Amino acid sequence: MDDNKKTNDTDKRLERLKEAYAKRLTSEFKRLHDINDKLLSGNDDQETLKALHAGLHTIAGAAGTFGFPSLGEAARQFEQQVAKRLSQAEQPTSLPTDWMEVLESAHHKDSESATQSTTTIQQPVMEGAPVIGLVERDNILAKYAQSQFARFGFQVYWIKDASQLKQLTKHAPDLLLIDHHAIQINASDTDLAALWQTKLQHFQCPVFFIGAEESYKARLQTLRAGGAGYYPKPLDMAKLASKFAYMLGSKDAEPGRVMMIDQDPALVSQCQSVLEDADMKVAILDKPERLFECISEFNPEIILVSVWLPQVTGAELVALLAQTEHWSHLPIIFLSRDPNADLRRQSLLLDGDAILEVPVDTDLLVRLCQSRIQRLRAFNRTQHQDGLTGLLKHASIKDALQKQWQLTQRRSQVFSVVMLDIDHFKDVNDTYGHAIGDQVIAAIGTLLRQHFRNTDKLGRYGGEEFALVLPDCEARQAEHLVNQLREDFGAITFKASDATFSCTLSAGIADNQRLRSETGESLLVQADKALYRAKHDGRNCVVQAVNTP
Repeated sequence: MDDNKKTNDTDKRLERLKEAYAKRLTSEFKRLHDINDKLLSGNDDQETLKALHAGLHTIAGAAGTFGFPSLGEAARQFEQQVAKRLSQAEQPTSLPTDWMEVLESAHHKDSESATQSTTTIQQPVMEGAPVIGLVERDNILAKYAQSQFARFGFQVYWIKDASQLKQLTKHAPDLLLIDHHAIQINASDTDLAALWQTKLQHFQCPVFFIGAEESYKARLQTLRAGGAGYYPKPLDMAKLASKFAYMLGSKDAEPGRVMMIDQDPALVSQCQSVLEDADMKVAILDKPERLFECISEFNPEIILVSVWLPQVTGAELVALLAQTEHWSHLPIIFLSRDPNADLRRQSLLLDGDAILEVPVDTDLLVRLCQSRIQRLRAFNRTQHQDGLTGLLKHASIKDALQKQWQLTQRRSQVFSVVMLDIDHFKDVNDTYGHAIGDQVIAAIGTLLRQHFRNTDKLGRYGGEEFALVLPDCEARQAEHLVNQLREDFGAITFKASDATFSCTLSAGIADNQRLRSETGESLLVQADKALYRAKHDGRNCVVQAVNTP
């Protein structure tokens, strides 16, 4: 089956889902009319209000996804009002008398307006693709999410509610995406977090919750349930796919690096053992005078240092590090055997993150090291990574290129530099707007992370232009990889209102094997010249740099 036919088939399935949802709204409105008749006759007991809340919740959760944003927002507001009424039984019904007319007016407005913009990617789901376990009560919404995530290269296994969670364990999901009300128990809001904690206790993967309401309470409930994040409906599939692809692609990142500065062999041995068992690398420094030499070689992400050492205090060593900008940001945990209050205060005043008493609580030690390293990496990402694509920023990709070139000066290693950009991207912005243009750029960022290794350095060089540094990859291999990327990107179908369109990309490649006399910076220039030739040759192609005398 060719790419165009696969894309057309997927589009048809999505249109059928939207048509099915539009038909379902007819029955949803009939139920709401029946409930409204009861309210108008004075029957506003708890059962009637619960039925009203359930009906509004269903519409609030799915309407925006299928092109009815005004209806979804109106239903969300009315749902919140009914929820307040249910939680305060002595209060009168707070809904306006014309709430049904407001919903129907919003529905009519959406029906006449253009279809909500979406971005979709047609990419076959292959063996080994990341697995999402989806828990969603709404059949149509779940099928829509399955189709959308599949286009971004995910496998999606769907169940309707928490009672079926055991079915997901056999698929070993890399991530769970759960509607936080998808639990077949008449549970109060206060019990919801505890119920989900019990249901999810056998899953080790990250858990994200979704829901129809955008509220502090919903976010707090899902946080207490163990959620790593909460996303209100309608879901932005492009953003979610980008976030999940980045997160799952980074889950096998290198171990955390811990440097320990202490002269107690027993303590050092104990800490090193428990940290290495937790998949961290540990370097031991027992001679403080070698501090700068060892820290440069090991490049730690956290330092454990004794409050007191025979010839120097831990606070003094930290003060020395603070004088060097590159190391001043490192998390510090002090190890204290000494009840000397002045030393302890001095340690914390010099940017210490924590003090651990000796003998060390090893569980706390591991958790502290893991959390501080994760926090440092998150901070570094915000400093070095582009917010839209998750790729390295301009300065960071250039720095990565320079480091790669310097490495090859010390030992022989081939690497390739790739410059690529999106063809006719200005036309996309001019025709469909910058919001759609951003979706195109975000999509190529997601595809780049899917197509290349964790060891490859991928950067957004500027605007619609990208730079790649590929270690252990000569130009011919790089050309094959970039051509695969080019073909998959060309198969993406973007939607903006009623229009559909696709984009192509062009690329230039240079490697240090064929261009031996070039520096890292000049390799980038050569790759850019090759990109220019690709544009001149008609675009949508990959060109290798030429070694000219």
